[in-house]
Order: sequence, then C-alpha cells, then structure tokens
Amino acid sequence: MANYKVTLKADLKRGSFYWVANVNADNEEEAEVTAEHLFMAEIENAADWNFSDSDIETI
Repeated sequence: MANYKVTLKADLKRGSFYWVANVNADNEEEAEVTAEHLFMAEIENAADWNFSDSDIETI
C-alpha cells in the first residue's frame, strides 16, 4: 500500500468544486475510489462546512 494525495474536480452548473484527500491504497485507481467514498461521507455534513482558504482574481 502507498499514500496518495488525490485531487478530484467536479464541473458544476455554477462553478467547479475540488476535493483533495490523502488516502492509503494499493494503486491509483483504488486511491481515486477511496477519495470518492470519503467525499460522499463528508457531503452528508455539508451544512457544517466552512471554507478555510480562497484565491480571488479580477477577471
């Protein structure tokens, strides 16, 4: 098993959402699936979320 830093991106109607998770897995495919499962567990508590960082640019 190895440690992976997985970044998932979802393009939504009003913007993009990134999920970054550190996981332990046998390979990259398993790491992606594990990160997806962690995200699904966290989405159940979305009302408790607070953003801790931002990057704002004038366009």
